[in-house]
Amino acid sequence: MRKLLLTASALMACSAAFAQGYITAAPEGGFDLNSGKDYVVLYAPEEIISAMGSKMISNNNLDPNSVDNTLEYWVTDWDKKDLTLYNVPEEGVMNSFGNDEHINATPLYAWGTGVFMSKAKAYDLSKVTDEHHIHIGIRDFGSTPSKYQLSIGSQSTIKNNGFQVQVNLGVGAAQGDFVGIGSLPNANDGKWYYIDLPIKDLIDEDGDFGFVYDFSKPITDGVFTFTFKDPTCSTATKSGPAPGETVYSYDITKLGSAVSFDHVFFYVPQTQGIEDITEADDQTIEAIYDLSGRRVNEMTKGFYIVKTAAGAKKVLK
Repeated sequence: MRKLLLTASALMACSAAFAQGYITAAPEGGFDLNSGKDYVVLYAPEEIISAMGSKMISNNNLDPNSVDNTLEYWVTDWDKKDLTLYNVPEEGVMNSFGNDEHINATPLYAWGTGVFMSKAKAYDLSKVTDEHHIHIGIRDFGSTPSKYQLSIGSQSTIKNNGFQVQVNLGVGAAQGDFVGIGSLPNANDGKWYYIDLPIKDLIDEDGDFGFVYDFSKPITDGVFTFTFKDPTCSTATKSGPAPGETVYSYDITKLGSAVSFDHVFFYVPQTQGIEDITEADDQTIEAIYDLSGRRVNEMTKGFYIVKTAAGAKKVLK
């Protein structure tokens, strides 16, 4: 059984995580890159990519020149110049890391969809393991809250090879092929939240999900898709296309549902196990208590307070 050690400073964050399931408020300053390793990136700001350094084992970041890959918004069937999603411009809005790089989208039609699409270079997720977590920064800044369906994996085989989850749907509840992972705590408050999905949970047949995946082969189509579910569509005026462009230019006149993403990556949590306490600090465990304060002789599954000479630690077994 995997054991995770949490310091006292993480107790409040831990409690919030369990209260909200797989979605928690983004911490000040953003995700702590030192808390993870073996990063497999689908999208992240360039300064975050640089900060990952040797901890990143596969870089599939969105290409700003759209040569290797691209963020593609679907067009309508009847007019290939007409986008179903639009990248809403905002001034002065920071991402969860404190800079301005992020993706915005609002639906112009109810089935509005965006996809990270491979072009000259295939996506490589072959280094993703059962120990990884999927981590996504998300923000709902629309005039009305919405539900978001997220697909991770090759879109051509996604129904039997990958993960299909929905934000703002109860954990384990089904919506077609999608399974709920919980809700943004304050709906469309315009603040950043983090989705953290342990792959072990997603593939647990006895749990809420039971997905399967095999990312050993290169992915040559879409690897991450986000879709609004029953949204309030924005209204806009459109013109063009401008010279050199293939789609209309838009001016939003009334904002409906709207979402932001500032990263999508896999990582392995880098935490100290309870077995390492005695090895690293030459300390012995003096007592173990459950969360009700009762002393116990051994730990089964759940949270415990472990007392050593250096103090007390909260442990998840």
